[in-house]
Amino acid sequence: MKKVLLLAFVVSFFILGNGSAQTVHVINFSNTIDKKIGISCEVDYERVKQETGLIAAYLDYGIKYYSGKGNDCSNENLMNTLNSLRCNKDDIILFFYSGHGARSSQDKSEFPQMCLKYSGYEQDKFVAVHTVIEKLKAKGARFTLVMADCCNAVGPGVVAKSLMSRNGGMIVYDKDMARCYRKLFLDNKGLVAATGCKKGQCSLGNDAIGGFFSDAFFGTALYKACRGEIPATWEKVLGTAASIVKDKTKTVEIQEPYYEINLKPSSTPTPPAPTPTPPAPPVIAAKPDFASEMATLLDASHTEEWRLKQGNYVADKYFTSNAKVVMVGRNGTTILKNESALYYLRQLARSETISKINIINEKTDATGKHSYIKVQEIRKPK
Repeated sequence: MKKVLLLAFVVSFFILGNGSAQTVHVINFSNTIDKKIGISCEVDYERVKQETGLIAAYLDYGIKYYSGKGNDCSNENLMNTLNSLRCNKDDIILFFYSGHGARSSQDKSEFPQMCLKYSGYEQDKFVAVHTVIEKLKAKGARFTLVMADCCNAVGPGVVAKSLMSRNGGMIVYDKDMARCYRKLFLDNKGLVAATGCKKGQCSLGNDAIGGFFSDAFFGTALYKACRGEIPATWEKVLGTAASIVKDKTKTVEIQEPYYEINLKPSSTPTPPAPTPTPPAPPVIAAKPDFASEMATLLDASHTEEWRLKQGNYVADKYFTSNAKVVMVGRNGTTILKNESALYYLRQLARSETISKINIINEKTDATGKHSYIKVQEIRKPK
């Protein structure tokens, strides 16, 4: 990773099998404590939670998070996560890494090595991206996406090893967005691999938007595809992101994204929107028990009086007495509400328009209670 910044960005996905996905497994590793690039990595980490949560919401899939942030961004934690992950043939796996990267002069892969818990090129901290690709491919999921935002230049002593919208307003369920995601993620079979820079180059970024290629991919290219400004194909999405990066960095340092696309249409038509069993929860959060109890506040099968009492219970069980809830718009930054947790929960209990809630950031105290959460709400179509 390099600051103005950073990072070879890798996108790799393949689709196996047919049928409707039930769960999106999100593996999100980010070196947020690094003194040089930690702030930028934090931006990337939160953006991944935001975008993957919205993707799951639009596809009506359940979601499961595997977090590797700060001190947990380690070789050991990553290997344990990859080795223990279990999924069904219709599940989706999304992997993202933001941090330092390098390569050996002997590496044959176009993809870099991730320098997990980077400190002076210690070899036991490195994991090759192609290792992640192979391990996840073996899981047999319908669709797997691998993205690594890190540099791809030869490092001294490194040895070879075996959504988007800029709109800050309220989010209303968008049928065009859902249709676009299904076309991109379910209509093809094959493999796409992309790096934010060619071998020998570094990817750039800054503390405000994170990695330039990551921002171009999530923040502009996917948005343009879903808005119909460009065709919803991986060729156009990646080509648009690459053009944005090359233009942004042309006066700073040469960064030329590289990608390979090997796809064919799925042998079966895109399945209808699935009805997962159990149904996908309306609250998307890292902790299932927290998500489940928050979801009861939106359950219309209960009376409003019951939901209001449940709001008091959830506030007491999961939040500190002075906890705050910040609600942001589609861009993840524009603040629409900033209020006490109890007041926010009681608003949820009374709401008839909210269909899903995506919790994209949270802070807890020593007892595990939330002192702060950042949320996005998805409103029912008008």
